[in-house]
Amino acid sequence: MDQLHELADLQDKDPTKEVMIEAFRKHGISHTYRKNEFVFQENDLPSGAYYVASGLIKISQSSEEGQGITLFLRYEGEVFGNAEVLTNIARKRYAKCLVDSHIVTLDSRKFLELAKENAEFSYSVAVLGARRLLQTQRMVETLISRPVAWRLAWFLLQLGKPTEEKLEVQVPLSHEEISYVIGCSRQTVTETLNKWRDKGLIDYAKKKIVVYHPNRFFTDI
Repeated sequence: MDQLHELADLQDKDPTKEVMIEAFRKHGISHTYRKNEFVFQENDLPSGAYYVASGLIKISQSSEEGQGITLFLRYEGEVFGNAEVLTNIARKRYAKCLVDSHIVTLDSRKFLELAKENAEFSYSVAVLGARRLLQTQRMVETLISRPVAWRLAWFLLQLGKPTEEKLEVQVPLSHEEISYVIGCSRQTVTETLNKWRDKGLIDYAKKKIVVYHPNRFFTDI
């Protein structure tokens, strides 16, 4: 559970993030994207950075066979797309909405102006980059050292807010897309979910999963 708590801390507990979010609110342009709509695509020039006011975004890249491989998810309250703005390189991945999403765009010119001239904003950007690096390192360690069941359980707990009794999760990803995120096969994801359902730990149908007693889930699996 220590790894789970550390990953959650890296994602959520950033006291500097409000400075960046306020800049998006003050200088950004809001737009509503529909489910399956692209925010940006591969090879696009970086026209801005993005803040997820509501919704869920997948960051993916195409394989040599043309198949989309999901690398990251960006949740409500997160910023994404800023690295290419800072480095002025074309997008290597695409961002696509998994649900209807409200996105605030801060154009590249303004983002760079704030990064150069506003010390608090630039510090917030630096902290975001550092936290993302640590989160990626921790995720790599988790993928290497933790069994698939633990990784799948961690993934599900990221998608909802648990109560003492249960966690209801809308899962907008296919089993194959989940397998890319947690580093296993599609068949393993399906078999693990079926095993949990047979044990009475979860219930699921279509794209909704109910996790019973989430506080005990990691000890029960």
